[in-house]
Amino acid sequence: MGTDNIRKEYTTIDIARLFFCVCIVFLHSGAYHLVPGEWFFQHCLLRLAVPFFFVVSGFFLGKEMIHENGRKAYFYKYEKRLFYPYLVFSIINTILSGTEMLLRGESMGKVLLKLVRAAIFYPNGALWYIWACMIAAAMLYFVLCKKWLRESIVIAILLYLAALLMNSYYFLTEGMWIRKAIDFYLRIAVSPRNGFFVGFLFMASGVLLAKHEEKITGKKSVKTAVLLAILSYSGLIAETAFIQGKKTADDHSLFLSFIILIPALVVILLHYNIPVIKKQAVYCRNLSAGIYYLHRASLAIITIASLLIGFEVNRLLAFTSVFFIDALICALAYKTGNRRLIALLK
Repeated sequence: MGTDNIRKEYTTIDIARLFFCVCIVFLHSGAYHLVPGEWFFQHCLLRLAVPFFFVVSGFFLGKEMIHENGRKAYFYKYEKRLFYPYLVFSIINTILSGTEMLLRGESMGKVLLKLVRAAIFYPNGALWYIWACMIAAAMLYFVLCKKWLRESIVIAILLYLAALLMNSYYFLTEGMWIRKAIDFYLRIAVSPRNGFFVGFLFMASGVLLAKHEEKITGKKSVKTAVLLAILSYSGLIAETAFIQGKKTADDHSLFLSFIILIPALVVILLHYNIPVIKKQAVYCRNLSAGIYYLHRASLAIITIASLLIGFEVNRLLAFTSVFFIDALICALAYKTGNRRLIALLK
């Protein structure tokens, strides 16, 4: 998503994108409920996907925008590229979400209110990530123009800590004055998972990695990254155990460990390039974007069909069928050579 001008091969990153795309579809299909130890499987593997995509998006965005020459042009190009599929799939997912809510017996007024709120704050169809990338990119454009990247990391961490209190660590606010403020915010904005609270930190981390790419991919830096990844992943396991059963107002998708773990993971993947044909790696990258855009709509169609016909959805079958059908749709779209269709799914 938004990585046209890549001057170097990043095959491992591209393959990892497809792997984490599979994780997202597996999560959203609910198939993880069938895995023994689902709580740890979900949070110690599947939940790594979105912050990984944020950091990688920030990295490739940073490779273009850390240079003043052409920064403005690339920023507009990036926003325009994301806005096209965002708009198309927002319309599709809004229609499907509204249909599903009506079939579940919700009133038309309530459905319209939810759809309007979603369009502004938390788009349907897992498109909050795309919306967050666009917002975070705008923030980073301003930060880079002002040469405030390092200082912005501190602000971004503080914003992310606030998001943690609205997400996995919501239970800590019990009896505190801040709880009312959090509840008020969430009634309006639905979730803290957006470009301001979450996307900004991880994309800024990616930009910082891009700025120091040569240094961080050296052997010494990679060894440090491996050590940090091991320590922070151990921290993630501890966090996952700590928050289990604790109350949240959102979901348990944000963790303190991610601040170190995800950038460290990206550094490791940047260093080790899997020896595959570049064309195949690029295909993996494109598939990861196309399947991501399609999967929520596909799952919604299955849910709507189940409500109309009255059958129970098999989660594993839903995951398998959605992933492979969406992959086939992408493959056929790429073969058409239609530029608009390809731009929609890559």
